[in-house]
Amino acid sequence: MKSDYPWNIGVAALDITPPIGVTLSGYKPRTATAIGHRLRAEALVCRGARGGWALITADVIGFPRALTAAIRRAVRAATGLPPAAVMVAATHTHSGPATIWFGGGAPSDTDRAFLEPLPERMGLLVRSAWESAGPGRFESASVAVPELGSNRRIQAPDGTWTNEWQDDEGRHPGFFDPTLLLVGVRRPDGALDGLLVNYGVHPVVLGPGSLDISADYVGYLKDAVESSGAARTTLFALAGAGNINPRHCIQVGAEHPRRVGEALAERVRAALPSLSPLAAGAPRRRRVAWTFPRTQDTMPGKGRRPMKAGDLIRSEMQALRAGGFAVIGLPGEVFSEFNAPLRAASPAAATVVASVANGYIGYLPTRTAMAEGAYEARMSPADNVENLLLETAGQVLKTL
Repeated sequence: MKSDYPWNIGVAALDITPPIGVTLSGYKPRTATAIGHRLRAEALVCRGARGGWALITADVIGFPRALTAAIRRAVRAATGLPPAAVMVAATHTHSGPATIWFGGGAPSDTDRAFLEPLPERMGLLVRSAWESAGPGRFESASVAVPELGSNRRIQAPDGTWTNEWQDDEGRHPGFFDPTLLLVGVRRPDGALDGLLVNYGVHPVVLGPGSLDISADYVGYLKDAVESSGAARTTLFALAGAGNINPRHCIQVGAEHPRRVGEALAERVRAALPSLSPLAAGAPRRRRVAWTFPRTQDTMPGKGRRPMKAGDLIRSEMQALRAGGFAVIGLPGEVFSEFNAPLRAASPAAATVVASVANGYIGYLPTRTAMAEGAYEARMSPADNVENLLLETAGQVLKTL
């Protein structure tokens, strides 16, 4: 039995819904007037004889470096886990609280009332998972789900590149990696205690006209999987999705993200019989600094403050591993084209790509997209970000 379930794995969830009146982030700042779908954070921990690691996923736009550091301090106080063993990843809902301030004002009292206790609450969440950890194994399955996403970058008749956010009929020709990767936590009694869903489509079914707090399609995905009894707790990590939108998006009304989330949940449930055990191995982690000079001036849009070429970008890349399962965390909106090469560079059989993790430095596009221009290129910190990303990620993964 011990060899069949070689790890001590813990899973826990926490409601982190902010109060009505918080500032919503993801488009221009706006004030929430209702709760459309409650927000949640989850923790997945893996414990071994010589330590372990924790992955936090949460229904927010992202985690800046300062907030990431505060959460890691709180986790250390609650569990003893060092910062290098804690990854903090956002689902990147555009209808959640302004954890990242892009400008356009300062946090209100309501915002601060949500943000200030958040690190301690995350620490207690990880402690709950850590203390309840028990025998389990990781299993994985993968399937293509192309019908829910679309590349939002298109070439105009005059040859310039722009964005067309919606693509209801799936006509956009741009690249989209439709991989749906699942990593399950199986218990000795056969129960699927946790399920980590990794899919690369922006959580922007709801648009700037929506003033509801919402986890977007991700929340409805979790609801549908859990209510069906397929898994006790569902986590979501956003794969490379910087250039990928839901085909039906930028809407107002809960029926829209519900439709997308439930459709994805149906594909998840259909793939669960294909889950197969991953190889055993001690919990490992690797974190390296990712520092490079900005090569572009102002990053326009979303009320962002000016940023100058030559400014030093200070960020990090991090990977967690347990035998045949790994997670690579990247601090920005990674393009869909990077999912496959990142997984190929990993020594693990199943590698989750977690974008918008441990910080936020903007969009991380391909070399081709940088030359084409348009929104994502303007929001990127450097014109050579593809080389920088693949080189550093490869270093992290190959030494994991």
